[in-house]
Amino acid sequence: MRIQDSACIGIIAVPLFIVSLLIQIALVVHVIRTGRDQYWIYLIVFLPGVGSAAYIITQVLPDLGSSRRVRSTTRRIGKAVDPHREVRRCRDQLEIADNVENRLALADACADAGLDREARDLYQSCLSGPYEHDPHILLKLARCEFALTDPAQARQLLDRLIEQNPDFQSTDGHLLYARSLEEMGETEAARKEYAALADAFPGEEARVRYALLLKREGDVEEAVKAFRHTLLRSKRAPSYYRQAQKKWIAIAKENLD
Repeated sequence: MRIQDSACIGIIAVPLFIVSLLIQIALVVHVIRTGRDQYWIYLIVFLPGVGSAAYIITQVLPDLGSSRRVRSTTRRIGKAVDPHREVRRCRDQLEIADNVENRLALADACADAGLDREARDLYQSCLSGPYEHDPHILLKLARCEFALTDPAQARQLLDRLIEQNPDFQSTDGHLLYARSLEEMGETEAARKEYAALADAFPGEEARVRYALLLKREGDVEEAVKAFRHTLLRSKRAPSYYRQAQKKWIAIAKENLD
């Protein structure tokens, strides 16, 4: 009986191997015909299961016109498989035409890939001429400085942003300003900024950061109120909101246990 079972398994395994090989060949042909990056060939050949699946999900399915959810999943998987793909594409564009638009696109791609130092240098290079006081570039540059552990420089850039663009409003910029103050040890000023932002910010991050600061400063009662407010809001919110805010909801729960 065991001999027969082994024989059956062997018979089944051969066609599966052939199918896998045919899929690999088809995908390699697809890479060549569509002009994809050649590294895909190595992934498909030397990592037949993972490489083939990654290529189908990130390269083939988008061409078939997938849904928004699938496109979003595809982008996430694409970043995981090749996090610098967009950086390379934007570098190629910048080599073709060195202008502010292409430099900003490359800076955004670098920031998204965690290349904050390169992104910072690119954003700085854009702050000239008509873009010298551009609020969007200044805000992105401040994010890079904060990510590079320079909250004082981030704050200085945000002060410049507001000075030169008094009508500009950004809850993300406001939150970054509060975080910079907190990192610099200016606790009271940070507390005021968080308090002003807690209910205006489109999400739970500002409120939870405010609550964490209150807790560290010994104002436990107010901190508990803020954490509970986050849980109450999330309970009443639709599922997509809870999914988007799950990190901050989890932190609020942990601090109430």
